[in-house]
Amino acid sequence: MARFLHAIVFRSVALAVAQPATVSSCGAGDGDAGVRADEVCGRFARPAHVASALAKLAGAERFNEDLSKPKEALATLRASDGKVGAFETMGVPNCLLRPATGGGQLVTIYFREAVVILKANSESEKTSTYYRTGASAASEERVSSIYFHCRMAKPRKDIIVNARLERESKVGLSGKEAADNQMTVANAAARSVAQQLGCQGTDLSTGTPKAISGVYGPR
Repeated sequence: MARFLHAIVFRSVALAVAQPATVSSCGAGDGDAGVRADEVCGRFARPAHVASALAKLAGAERFNEDLSKPKEALATLRASDGKVGAFETMGVPNCLLRPATGGGQLVTIYFREAVVILKANSESEKTSTYYRTGASAASEERVSSIYFHCRMAKPRKDIIVNARLERESKVGLSGKEAADNQMTVANAAARSVAQQLGCQGTDLSTGTPKAISGVYGPR
């Protein structure tokens, strides 16, 4: 029952973007001025190329991050038990970004435990672009997903983590530029969370992930 209620709360937080913001662990920023792309959610987008990619995806330079739940995301992953219930599939909004003045979410990055890794196949490569990072990583229209292994010492366990980026904004990017930027941002967020968890064996790219197959992969 506790797991069921926990998941409902996370889903409600992600959807209730029209409600007044409350202060989160990420920080509220400087009033309506908002938070710069390179400062959001623990500064995972500090590298200039990541901050640029995030701003392009969102169509904004500054954000409200008050509905982000970074502590809950880390706690949920540390408590992973090798099983994913029906209400755990969405994940926790580790970083939920809205316009600095409020409104609907622009970019959200969720984290959850996964029990299987979804890899490229002949059908999925017709609609997605796959990248070299983690155990499997793909971008399609407005969504990117990365699976990576996380061998933790505290607590001692080996889990599969899924990072999922969703963007709601309508910005003027080509399909390839959008896919690449989504993966750049998702990978940086995944590396940040992996570092905080003390993950080993992630195989996450330390630079910009390269497309290897699918719609915008090498021909």
